[in-house]
Amino acid sequence: MRLTELSGQGGCSAKIGQEDLAAMFSRLVTPAAGPLLVSAEDMDDAAVYQLREDLALVATTDFFPPPVDDPRDYGAIATANALSDVYAMGGNPLLLLNLVGFDLAALGPETLREIVQGGAEVAREAGCAVAGGHSIRTSEPIFGCAVVGTVDPRKLVTNAGARPGDRLLLTKPLGMGVVLNAHKQQRVAAEILAEAVSVMRRLNERAARAMLDGGASAATDITGFGLLGHAHNLANASGVMVRLVAERLPALAGVLELIRQGLVPGGSRRNLELARSRGRIGAEVDPLLVQLACDAQTSGGLLIAAPPPGADLILSAAVGAVEVGEVLPRRGGEPSVELV
Repeated sequence: MRLTELSGQGGCSAKIGQEDLAAMFSRLVTPAAGPLLVSAEDMDDAAVYQLREDLALVATTDFFPPPVDDPRDYGAIATANALSDVYAMGGNPLLLLNLVGFDLAALGPETLREIVQGGAEVAREAGCAVAGGHSIRTSEPIFGCAVVGTVDPRKLVTNAGARPGDRLLLTKPLGMGVVLNAHKQQRVAAEILAEAVSVMRRLNERAARAMLDGGASAATDITGFGLLGHAHNLANASGVMVRLVAERLPALAGVLELIRQGLVPGGSRRNLELARSRGRIGAEVDPLLVQLACDAQTSGGLLIAAPPPGADLILSAAVGAVEVGEVLPRRGGEPSVELV
């Protein structure tokens, strides 16, 4: 049985929508104060808790149903995706705990062993210890991680520090959600899927190091809310406007044709509806690129805001990084995000 047959939506397309989350949890979140430097109030990527002047803990969790049929790739992608939250804060992952939902009787122990092994391979690459985890019986497979890392609070990067004049950089191409949906329907070429899997397995570690060396003002990793959704969170937290240039957006090979064929997952369609309601999209922008900007990513890249000199350094050091826009002052009544 194909793993993707067992899930309604795979990868980060399975996320609950931004507006629903905000409505449910806005009054339950502990505000950042004292040693709690970052909480969920700005919808940042991870929580940060200060222990001393030069040391803070970074904590996050992420899990999802299978985005691909290969068990080892599933484990590797889910682990890279969870580690990305720590990298987005400028942190260094120390250890992770696996989170597993699985029907052992139906799928067998070897499949689960392969999933966990794929995750362990990526954790080893990141220098992150695998320290156990928790499992339950579920009809739909679920895998991911809770990750703990460290960061120097004086070098902490959040989604709330972007400043007018910053340049915006993206470190991975877009289109993973569309490719994964096409894969689920068995309508994608093997080479297109292979490229997407390679991108999703790739750690954002090198991009994070470049981000720190370049003195980035703000950053966030791009996952299930799409580029426009995560850019909205960064703009709101920073009190600025984010302008993205559609023609600069990097795309996985073959993705625009898959979008043209209508192979867009439900999560990406929901992202598009939300983007139209709270952002500004230029009338001249190609609809295919609008959908690309809203595509629900799994283990996507970092969106980094950096001053001009630092942006040049990041572009030269982070593999695959491209400049996609700029940060502008935000005046009353203006949208948080603009796609031109």
